[in-house]
Amino acid sequence: MNNELKLLPEQEHLSRQKQFMEQELACGPRSHTVATDKMTRYIVRWRIEEAIRRLFRADATLSYTCSVLVLCAAEGYEGTVIADMGFSDVTVSDLSEGAARMAECRDSRLKARVLNAEETGLPAQSYDIVVVQDGLHHLQRPVQGFTEMLRVAARAVIFLEPHVSLVARLIGTKWETNGEAVNYVFRWTNSLVQDVASSYLGQGAFKNLSFSCWHHNIVFAKAGERLGGGPFAIACIRLSKAGMDFFFSTMGNQFCALIIKEREQKGKI
Repeated sequence: MNNELKLLPEQEHLSRQKQFMEQELACGPRSHTVATDKMTRYIVRWRIEEAIRRLFRADATLSYTCSVLVLCAAEGYEGTVIADMGFSDVTVSDLSEGAARMAECRDSRLKARVLNAEETGLPAQSYDIVVVQDGLHHLQRPVQGFTEMLRVAARAVIFLEPHVSLVARLIGTKWETNGEAVNYVFRWTNSLVQDVASSYLGQGAFKNLSFSCWHHNIVFAKAGERLGGGPFAIACIRLSKAGMDFFFSTMGNQFCALIIKEREQKGKI
């Protein structure tokens, strides 16, 4: 990896990310977004479903009537998962106009917008809940992306990204290449999320319920395939995940930031 690739001007970086997504979707939605087998659906949906479940357990005032914005959404699969869970007001967004159009065509329940996750241009507190899955680490300013989420969200922020852990330090990917788009794989910790949210929102203005876990779509998919791909395979993966997350969650490869704004503080942002 040379310095020229590491240090692209911001607009060129955004242009390459947008171009890659348009090329990726030129032949239609990616395979996992149209998969119907239970194994694939379980694997690719687990993280976002678990984050929403924890969010609802933590704040009983939240409901499926909350408006949701998903940033860096590509063809909007995360929006579909959220709509399947019962949310009725779901908007997905991406840098790519083609991705936004595909999202609306693929799932009529979704609204779509073309937005830059680092600078959306939206008014503060435009949506109740703002979500990103595997998008912040594609940005040149991932912390800026997080603070933009905090600004736009009225009630809560969820993002799912790589975690800083011993395993990540030893074998984790440091640089990611997607076509001509190159990005550093920025990883998160609970303390980093706490510091950024405190700096932006202030003391006592939020609850930090972030957690780390073990989840790897490709590894789990291969394991499930070897186990037959049916209910038994899903049960085995569920059991192994539960054990790893209970005993070794701090070493997990995945991180979920879960920030809930205190209601009395919302109008002060």
